[in-house]
Amino acid sequence: MKSIPEKIKIKDIAEKAGVSPGTVDRVLHNRGNVSEVSRKKVEEVLKHIDYTPNVYASALASKKSFSLLVVMPKYLSGDYWEKMEFGIARAAREIIDFRVSIEIIYFDQYKIDSFCQAMEKVLKKTPDGVLLTPSLKSVTCDFTCKLDQKKIPYVFVDSFVEEAHPLAYFGQHSHQSGYLGAKLLFTQKSDLQEIAVFSFFHVGQKPSNQISMRMAGFSEYVMEKRTGCKLHRVTLDAENPDQNEETMRNLFFGNKGIDGAIIFSSRAYVVADFLKKHNLNHITLIGYDLLDKNIVRLKDNTISYLIAQRPEEQGYKGIRALTDHLVFKKEIKPVNHYTPIDILTQENIDFYLEF
Repeated sequence: MKSIPEKIKIKDIAEKAGVSPGTVDRVLHNRGNVSEVSRKKVEEVLKHIDYTPNVYASALASKKSFSLLVVMPKYLSGDYWEKMEFGIARAAREIIDFRVSIEIIYFDQYKIDSFCQAMEKVLKKTPDGVLLTPSLKSVTCDFTCKLDQKKIPYVFVDSFVEEAHPLAYFGQHSHQSGYLGAKLLFTQKSDLQEIAVFSFFHVGQKPSNQISMRMAGFSEYVMEKRTGCKLHRVTLDAENPDQNEETMRNLFFGNKGIDGAIIFSSRAYVVADFLKKHNLNHITLIGYDLLDKNIVRLKDNTISYLIAQRPEEQGYKGIRALTDHLVFKKEIKPVNHYTPIDILTQENIDFYLEF
């Protein structure tokens, strides 16, 4: 059996390199005041012994502090975004000893101006890193370009914007998620002829980046597999339940052929409550996210499937990635860290464990 090597001390490295322990310490912590000759001697020894510095001890010893800003939608208790913040808070507890401060700037996800105001605050504060929930693609790109110019690293959660250059992305593959939503609909009911496709935002406002990508994935499946199916695209107003009731009444009672529906935001329960209220039991409904109100309708089979995307995991891993990059100087691979696309049903919801 191979023996475990003893811990290498600074004085051992110094003896091997023929320099003082102080010189080794300055090389390890990149403090300067070291000749090129001495530096090369130390680095050669480090390479030979495969030395791995204790980055956690170094970070604890450092007096440098770091500020992170989180830009995310404001929410009510029980909303999807609350779980995202749970994950952020969990990461914050783990890094509290490393002088990392986290401030959250909230915006109204249904108002582009609100997102712009939040990002202007970020630019004025010039943080060390940003955890960002993208809004409309063009607006997000405008602000991330400014972050790039200031060399402020940022991580995307919830949805990915291809034109931007984030340090990392944590979230679902939104296009594939929409594609899967369509596939689930036709798996549940293969002879669908008409489908209601719902989105939640203010009337007249463009859909968010994530919603647009889900719609694109859904439409791609329908075009590839079910070209004869008719889609009814419906906009529900986030702040007008009475209008939503009228919109759905006109939709479902005015189009008797609709037997499938999907909603690309976390408010599937709004559509499900309408279907339940009016005994429209023949309509297969697909929704997103584990809100308590959604789970109730999943359990009574008004919602056939919920697609979950682990928001707590996204928030947690996003903060940890920024911390690893800034505090521990770890290399963050420039790839998208896609979370699983979880499919939840009446049968498995009670056994589903979130992050």
